[in-house]
Amino acid sequence: MTIEQMRDKIARQKIEIERAINDDLPKKIGNRVVRMTKQNFQEEGFYGKRWKEVKRRQGHGKRGADSRRKILTGRTGDLGRSIKAKPEQASVTVYSDLPYSAAHNEGTQNAGRGHSTRIPQRQFLGNHPKVEQAVRETIQTEINKILNK
Repeated sequence: MTIEQMRDKIARQKIEIERAINDDLPKKIGNRVVRMTKQNFQEEGFYGKRWKEVKRRQGHGKRGADSRRKILTGRTGDLGRSIKAKPEQASVTVYSDLPYSAAHNEGTQNAGRGHSTRIPQRQFLGNHPKVEQAVRETIQTEINKILNK
């Protein structure tokens, strides 16, 4: 390979890496983190840390379907399905737009109509070493694809 060919290859790789950082990677990372977050709902925890049990499943509540369904799934599963990714240039935000998602993710002392209901934290979104690892792996895989062409 000549120096000119090497220069052209590096110039193309630079353009491809910039496109990956600004466009492709935010989408791929967002999709991966959304899948991971939805898996938290299936596993009833936050990357291996189980959520606090709910009274309806501890024998205090009614029997039947409600006592058997998973924590935070509700009758509709809306909270788990509300997880979305908003990719932007060189960044991505993973979020839920439901008004009660923060109360469950962070916990609260004043929920409900009378503001007297306590909701324990059952985190499903946020920073975690597994999320950071997934982001690093996705970036490394995409950059390696470009560099190894």
